[in-house]
Amino acid sequence: MKKEFNKSDLIHFIGIGGIGMSGIAELMHDLGYLVQGSDIKKNSNISRLLNKKIKIFIGHNKNNINGVNLLVSSSAIQSNNIEIISAINKRLPVVSRAEMLGELMRFKRGIAVAGSHGKTTTTSILGNILQQAKLDPTIVNGGIINSLSTNSRMGKGKWMVAEADESDGSFLLLPNEINIITNIDNEHIDYYKSIKSLFKSFKKFSSNIPFYGSSIICLEDEYSRKLANQITTRNIITYGINKKDADLNITSIDYNNNKSYFNLILSLKVSKRKKRNFRFSLNQLGKHNVLNASAAILASLKIGIKIKHIEKALLNFKGVERRFTYIGKVNNTVVYDDYAHHPKEIKASIEIARILCKGKIILIFQPHRYSRTNLLFNDFVKILKNIDVVILGNIYSAGEKKIGNLNNKLFKILKKTSKKTILKIDKQSELRKIIKPYFDKNNLIIFMGAGSITKWAKDFILKSE
Repeated sequence: MKKEFNKSDLIHFIGIGGIGMSGIAELMHDLGYLVQGSDIKKNSNISRLLNKKIKIFIGHNKNNINGVNLLVSSSAIQSNNIEIISAINKRLPVVSRAEMLGELMRFKRGIAVAGSHGKTTTTSILGNILQQAKLDPTIVNGGIINSLSTNSRMGKGKWMVAEADESDGSFLLLPNEINIITNIDNEHIDYYKSIKSLFKSFKKFSSNIPFYGSSIICLEDEYSRKLANQITTRNIITYGINKKDADLNITSIDYNNNKSYFNLILSLKVSKRKKRNFRFSLNQLGKHNVLNASAAILASLKIGIKIKHIEKALLNFKGVERRFTYIGKVNNTVVYDDYAHHPKEIKASIEIARILCKGKIILIFQPHRYSRTNLLFNDFVKILKNIDVVILGNIYSAGEKKIGNLNNKLFKILKKTSKKTILKIDKQSELRKIIKPYFDKNNLIIFMGAGSITKWAKDFILKSE
């Protein structure tokens, strides 16, 4: 906040129930600012804010902003929203979520975590390490951190760790001293129009640090490796699996007792100590989570955190809500809830499932956005057709216009090309009947997607108790 903005002034968040908006609203409330907000319906984020006595209106109305001094708007809110129009008519300032987060970061030494996949978990792991090291960090995340039961934390320390959302280009507004890029993939092309434009934005983000800062970049995919090679005017620190040219080279990964064990070698650039070969234990499964942890390790070492604190934090990490989260058993069959909605994310989650599952994997999948499903259609088919049982739900539009008969097209192609079981579901009420033949102690059920599928998962468990 600018110094002239008083804590007695009232800040109104439009779309306060969103994961990003709720975190910033909660953080500002904890800082002592007067905060309120509105959204179209109540959800768990709103319930959390209500418990903190934050005033929330259900539904958008011009009267909601009476007495307000500043509006913060989510990127999901359209410009013709009645509250935005009313604010403009009243000549009230309207800022984006990212602008507000950027203002908060100016008061701290910032670490911004970006990437097409993995940024939420990486932010959470890094925040956990800083807490373990008693640095009392401020954390703003894009998912609920299980150990905190929220997605934000107000700390008195000098460091702030923030998830940097690239979906609308707003991550370029975040001032930071250290940034992380976990990967660059064909994602949010509805906004960027091309992978080339997306790449340019990440390049600008990576370079947008002071001369004494660092950009930590993963070498696992084509575009992020290309980016690491192109940045020549800033300090670049790299990591990857079996990448001898990386500053952090992961040389082996093993799994046991729901944990990942991995060896890594640090370059002289990262560590001047005699011992540069370490073995870590992470309380999460999956190659992608080892990569996420490695990015967090590099950032931690950069700011001087001792290895012993990193080791303890990784071993005690409790994960993030909806990142392959175990939610219960139904008829002796384990059930998980997962946020994956991009083919590469689905692949990563299915890899974890295969480590755990002795029988069949039953996936209830809700595609997210028509634009994403259309753009990555062949990639979705490639990953979904090899899963034991796929129960395909209708595409969650997320406000987008329908594209033809895309849902049925995906189902038909899967049926035609897959040797596995492909089923379709139109209503949540049909779910139990469809799943009934697959109840087995050796099987594993996953509800997956970024839309309303998580409610299906919770209802499925509740109605079975």
